[in-house]
Amino acid sequence: MVEHLPKITSAEISMLWSAYISDTMSICVLKHFFQTCEDQDVKPIIELALSYSSDHVDKISDLFQKEGIPLPDGFGDQDVNLEARKLFSDVTYMRYLHHMARTGLNTFSLAKSISARKDIRSLFKEFLDQAEELYDRNTELMQEKGVFIRSPYIDYPDRVDYITDRKFLGGLIGQRRPLLALEVAHLGINIEVANVSKTLLLGFSQVARSKTISDYFKKGYNLGKSLVEDLIVKLKEDDNSYPSTWDSTITKSTEPPFSDKLMLFHTNAQSAIGLGDFGLAISASLRKDLTVLYEGYILRLGSFTEEGARYLIDHGWFEKPPQSIDREEIRKQR
Repeated sequence: MVEHLPKITSAEISMLWSAYISDTMSICVLKHFFQTCEDQDVKPIIELALSYSSDHVDKISDLFQKEGIPLPDGFGDQDVNLEARKLFSDVTYMRYLHHMARTGLNTFSLAKSISARKDIRSLFKEFLDQAEELYDRNTELMQEKGVFIRSPYIDYPDRVDYITDRKFLGGLIGQRRPLLALEVAHLGINIEVANVSKTLLLGFSQVARSKTISDYFKKGYNLGKSLVEDLIVKLKEDDNSYPSTWDSTITKSTEPPFSDKLMLFHTNAQSAIGLGDFGLAISASLRKDLTVLYEGYILRLGSFTEEGARYLIDHGWFEKPPQSIDREEIRKQR
């Protein structure tokens, strides 16, 4: 019996298209990381991540070819300079891989959950398993080397309680109740993600060819710095611990390992992840002051992302994602 495969849905094609673009970018970044990595324990993890990204590109390419869907241009050899000197430290490489794997876990679990066709669900399940393997191996290595950033600790609860007072939700001023464990967790995650982004943006600002784009990266670094400071204040108010920073792990090199196009796209992708993290944090935070803080940074990061998108468009670097048919344009052609 011949199995009939329906056409790919809008959800499936969008997730596959985005994965292809992201993985072609990752291949460029990881190739330079592998070329410049000095720690022989870290190299195999970079190589593993590189093999997974290459596998994704090959399998999505085959699928698109069978479906008659044009492949995106994405990124290639023209976007990476393997002869460029080391820009980030090996610790930064591990932190980058940790963030990359975490993003893969979130992205591919979502992709599988919104996919219908059996072969595509299987494909995303395979990608999800690979992200899990990368996350586990890199996490174990970071812990062995003492550079893993854990979420802040709290005391274990000693009884079951119920909320009986609406003051639990707090206000914008005055005394507030202690943070919930979930609120602490989201503050810690957003601090860590912002620190990774800060490191990348500071490095990118150091090597970008265009002064305008370099200034844009520095603007993003300052935004990340402000975010980290504000989130740490929330933890300090409750005498909680908070994740450390690693901005010093950037070399003095001014030789760009990546094209301005790649670094600008990477920054926009990081911003999109940040916006999603803020949304999750809002849904998990019951204190009003936290909600207001995250909402403010959604507006600021949204404005920063839009500015980056304008630069991509102005330089002809913004590859248009798949979209539905413009019926109004068809009517005009008549």
